[in-house]
Amino acid sequence: MATHQNLFSRVINSRILHHFLFWSFFFAFLSISPEVRGVPFIKLLIHNLGHIAVLIPPVYAHFYILEKFFLNRRFGIYLALLLMILISSGFAADFVFKKYFAYQGGLFVAMYFVGFAIVVSTAAKLIKKAVRQRLQLQEAESKQLQTELDLLKAQINPHFLFNTLNNLFGMARNQDSATAEGISRLSHLMRYMIHDSQVDRIDLDKEVAQVRRIIELQKLRFSADDDIDIDFLVVGKTDEIQIPPMVLIPFVENAFKHGISLDDPSFVHIVLKAQAERLDFSVKNSAHGPRSEYTESKAGLGLSNVRRRLELLYPGRHTLKILNTEKVFEVSLSIEL
Repeated sequence: MATHQNLFSRVINSRILHHFLFWSFFFAFLSISPEVRGVPFIKLLIHNLGHIAVLIPPVYAHFYILEKFFLNRRFGIYLALLLMILISSGFAADFVFKKYFAYQGGLFVAMYFVGFAIVVSTAAKLIKKAVRQRLQLQEAESKQLQTELDLLKAQINPHFLFNTLNNLFGMARNQDSATAEGISRLSHLMRYMIHDSQVDRIDLDKEVAQVRRIIELQKLRFSADDDIDIDFLVVGKTDEIQIPPMVLIPFVENAFKHGISLDDPSFVHIVLKAQAERLDFSVKNSAHGPRSEYTESKAGLGLSNVRRRLELLYPGRHTLKILNTEKVFEVSLSIEL
């Protein structure tokens, strides 16, 4: 059943199918125009295919300038190129129509015909784009909700948990400052995951602060004699950038989960480079054992959810690369902001 659903989804989302349906609609539109009434089928077929062949170059040329200039608010260049497309396509259509279809309408009628095709195709494209963005937004919200539900299922009642942590902090503060500090960091981290991350965007420096808390909590597991190297380098200003919450943390958690061994030399190296228009984040950790032991399915729900959220929130504007060898596992994420 799932296979049939995936096949149906691929068919529905096929760009080739959408373009075929659009030109089929245009073919049907040409077939009911007054000038072709009573025309034999073969002649009608040649007539319609010829008209569509003339329209295809300007329509797809307009798609290109629409994406590259209009949607990027470069309206002057867009209008100049649109005028060039209309004029050149109008001359081409006028020439072809007169030579092969006994057309007598003139240049301006040909330009009107080309313009009509551009308007209809653009409307169809923008409607499709709006529907796709809406569906992607709904899926992103669904993924976020699913992550929240899974998190709540795995936790004790949050209020009870925070109250207990506060009580433990008060008890430990008078006896062991290191334990008290660890409890405080854990409390902040849990509050961030359960409460503070319930927004679409969060300041990058807040996410960075949670990464530092995770590192400090993990260090409590180790002694000075353990051969473990942990490093977190931040380059750039993190207080001027916003990202979706809980995007970086799963990669860090997985690095500590799979990259640290108390029996062998281990390391976790994290680098964050923040720029005004770009964010680069890499997590490199030691690997212990065959590559097949670490797969995304074993990495847990968090990593797969983050991958899908990135696809929905930054379509075509991010790269996520994974390097998996016998000694090193590395995740590299780049986001165009």
